[in-house]
Amino acid sequence: MAVMEQGAPMGFHPGARNTAASLSLIGALAGAAIVALLFAAPAMLVQWGVEQQIDAVSVSLLGAGVAFMLLGGVIVLPRPGLGGAIVLIGVLFWIAGCINYKSFGWLLGAPAALALLGALTGMISNDRQVAESNTGLIYRQSGITRLTHWVWAIAMFFLLLSGLQIFNARPNLYIGQQSGFGFENSILDIYATNGPSGPAGQTKLFGQIFDTTGVLGMSGSAEQPAFTAFPGWATIPSYRDLATGRVVHFFFAWILVGTLVIWLINALFTGHLWRDIIVKPRDLRGLPKDIIDHVRLRFTHGKSYSPLQKIAYFGVFVIAFPLIIATGLTMSPNFDATAPWLLELFGGRQTARTIHFITMLAFVLFFVVHIIMVVLANPINELRSMITGYYKTNIGHDSTGEEH
Repeated sequence: MAVMEQGAPMGFHPGARNTAASLSLIGALAGAAIVALLFAAPAMLVQWGVEQQIDAVSVSLLGAGVAFMLLGGVIVLPRPGLGGAIVLIGVLFWIAGCINYKSFGWLLGAPAALALLGALTGMISNDRQVAESNTGLIYRQSGITRLTHWVWAIAMFFLLLSGLQIFNARPNLYIGQQSGFGFENSILDIYATNGPSGPAGQTKLFGQIFDTTGVLGMSGSAEQPAFTAFPGWATIPSYRDLATGRVVHFFFAWILVGTLVIWLINALFTGHLWRDIIVKPRDLRGLPKDIIDHVRLRFTHGKSYSPLQKIAYFGVFVIAFPLIIATGLTMSPNFDATAPWLLELFGGRQTARTIHFITMLAFVLFFVVHIIMVVLANPINELRSMITGYYKTNIGHDSTGEEH
């Protein structure tokens, strides 16, 4: 989610390169020391919460992370932008290694945190310097914008997978105030059944039954089938654990709400909400041409959102976010006691749960389209704007000579 910001930070601090290199190299050396201890003296790491035996895949990912951090830390001195990008790749490898290793303690997080700060310092300082001589490179995203964007991305990931864990406890959606086996008001049921060839997964949507064996209702191998609505790879935790799923879901739900409040305050004070999110008549007039341009894969890289972008972000910030938060609160009996009007507004707790689920599907669709558009429009430029804040435009300037 982008914000068109004005008033970019000016100038290039001479110490930025040294800071970027120092942080990156310290992170790399710390990572190298951890990898060495995992091999030579794993017992020394037990007191720091690292108790598992290292495996070949994890160590190869962690080792690749260290290598990229070291390489980028050296390159960042002559080429801060390129060096920072290489360090960032190393951070991603390190995080992948931690995920595969199934350990996320602060000791393993420290190298990634240090290197990430070094990568951002190098990349941002590079783009600041380039922007001073290249009018085609504009400061488009503020620090708050970039921070909230990535916090939202992480929060929505955990909310989706933990939400599917919660859904598995009652894999049905209803319309109305009540639900249960004695009612015929379900619109979606995902379940396992015994068929002529053995167990099978089925999904019933508005009375129509579909065979979804292997994906919904029943997944896994024939020897070890899993009879859950959504398979383990799509839930957090991957095994059936409603209590943990609820804890994870509520934690990241409040992270999402808090971050959204910060974004809203910033958007109101900067005028971003009115300027770039609220759809105006001129946006509707330009919509047909914008649709044709997108169909032809002709993307305009300017300072303002296109009509399609405005409509999409209006739907996300003004409709989808408030709706998914409100329906989530409606499912809480404690909150209903404080605001009983929510039950009347959404037609009952079960209807609110159904709307909550449908809104989640809308977010998944938005994410898929969002990623496709980023790839088609120029992924390097789009990612750069959400990492350093700077964006390369193609309107009314000579775009040659930019450093990537």
